[in-house]
Amino acid sequence: MTQKRRVAIVIFFFIIFSIIFPIIKINANLVSVSYQVHLKELGWKKSVYDEKIGEFGGTTGQSRRVEAIIINLDGVDGELTYKVHVEKYGWLKSVKEGEIAGTTGESKRMEAIIINLENSSYNIKYRVHVKELGWLDWVNSGEIAGTTGQCRRIEAIQIVLEKKAEEYEKENKIENIVNNEIGNNQENSNDIIENNQESNNSEIGNNQQSTNNSNSIYLGIDVSKYQGDIDWNKVKKSGINFAIIRCGYRGFSEGNINEDPKFKDNIKNAILSGVKVGIYFYSSAINELESIEEAEYVLNLIDKYDLRRNISYPIVIDIEDFEGTRNFNLSVNERTNNVKAFCEVIKNSGLKPMVYSYTYFLENKLDMDQLLDYDTWIADYYGNTWYNRNYTIWQYTNEGHVEGIDGNVDMNYSYKDY
Repeated sequence: MTQKRRVAIVIFFFIIFSIIFPIIKINANLVSVSYQVHLKELGWKKSVYDEKIGEFGGTTGQSRRVEAIIINLDGVDGELTYKVHVEKYGWLKSVKEGEIAGTTGESKRMEAIIINLENSSYNIKYRVHVKELGWLDWVNSGEIAGTTGQCRRIEAIQIVLEKKAEEYEKENKIENIVNNEIGNNQENSNDIIENNQESNNSEIGNNQQSTNNSNSIYLGIDVSKYQGDIDWNKVKKSGINFAIIRCGYRGFSEGNINEDPKFKDNIKNAILSGVKVGIYFYSSAINELESIEEAEYVLNLIDKYDLRRNISYPIVIDIEDFEGTRNFNLSVNERTNNVKAFCEVIKNSGLKPMVYSYTYFLENKLDMDQLLDYDTWIADYYGNTWYNRNYTIWQYTNEGHVEGIDGNVDMNYSYKDY
């Protein structure tokens, strides 16, 4: 092969990778599902979008039934249909995307729903909040969410999209083919095209926007009482480097502070197994005084169990809200001041504070310009993070599986060796 031909091939693949592939990445960000529910006495509520992690359609704690729903897709291939089970009527006929499923003006409750997404590269998952039962488990396309024959109303619903595993594999294969071709040809023509082609990072590397200069990535989990009894020796042997463990929480309705019943066992056994540890506290503080109280509660637990010398990862404030929680109606400034109050107490104690939440919350419900002194831990489950600021830990799924833990567990990448 002539030198000119080699150069032409390199330039061709460089153009493909540098122009077309980023367009594909950008378009992926436009994929979403939106849904709108009709509620007792309130009528149609504004649409909810799945990219706003933690958002849902409906209410909790207000005894309001969902009566109807409309679901729409944006940028998603495949055919969407859905049907609902309604009080006295039973299962109604299936409707297509954008159509109303359920009833309005008849005061009849929705009791269950089935959503189907067929011939798509995405899977649709959904769960419902049911009278007296609370949030039920997530189900997949074609499965029933809710109850029938129990006279229980659906009060809220969450719907999300997930790219199927085989689609990720296809994208990775294409990406690797392009990278290999570029690399093979560029070896023979570095003297002509020097520094024009950066090597393609892995999906993890693309998401890394941390202040850490190290290229190392550390695998971790975060756990609470919901993971039950954990065999930490098996966790360590499975390759887990770190764990951030919930020490406590403030109730999102009554506001009482509670220690996580598994905290002592988890933190002690994780340390003994050689897993590095950090701590998080789920906050629902409504003012700075409550935030300070939460931080001091965390420090008291650390001293109570003599943990200070064993903690290497940060002390984290987990800040979220949902409709019906006591902190839901706070302003951006109030939430931000609460986070600062917590973090400053931790910082002044000699430990490292950190802020945790999901993308939408960080971008819309906090003023992150005021929180630059603290590391950020972001939750984003869409295979890519769309958060444009620096972060040092990425929680990339809540459906991980690790030896030593029964059921699902949150999985994380840390781009910093704490």
